[in-house]
Amino acid sequence: MKQFFVLSSLILILLIILNCEKTKFPNNLKNTQWIIDMGGLITPDGEKTYYLSKRDKTAFIYNFHAIDFLDDKNFKSYDSWECGNDCFTAIFGTYYFTKSNQIQLKVDSITSSGTCMSPTQIFKPSKVITFNLSKEKTQLKLTKK
Repeated sequence: MKQFFVLSSLILILLIILNCEKTKFPNNLKNTQWIIDMGGLITPDGEKTYYLSKRDKTAFIYNFHAIDFLDDKNFKSYDSWECGNDCFTAIFGTYYFTKSNQIQLKVDSITSSGTCMSPTQIFKPSKVITFNLSKEKTQLKLTKK
């Protein structure tokens, strides 16, 4: 009877551990930079749809919103303005794929600097945004679930 209890306990612990692991999906966003063509900054209370284009590092552009997938789990969404508009916002957090065509962003903080400087907003727990991913011609489309 004691062996049955020990074996049952081990099986239960193993099942709990396996169910807690996130499923791995291919991460084709790792180390990429995108200009947000439509939708603005990616924030928890932002738009329903965002259109992204790969950022061309050789092109010099002014006035844009962007998102960088910094590595295999961290992202930064930010804006950049030419002289005269000195209010800058940046959103920091983590991301992971929940399906091959679905991504979840966890927003940890929002900072503002320049003429609109304000205290950093820190979210505990993180604000979660889930997007379906699709490709439209050369653009990546994020649609909020």
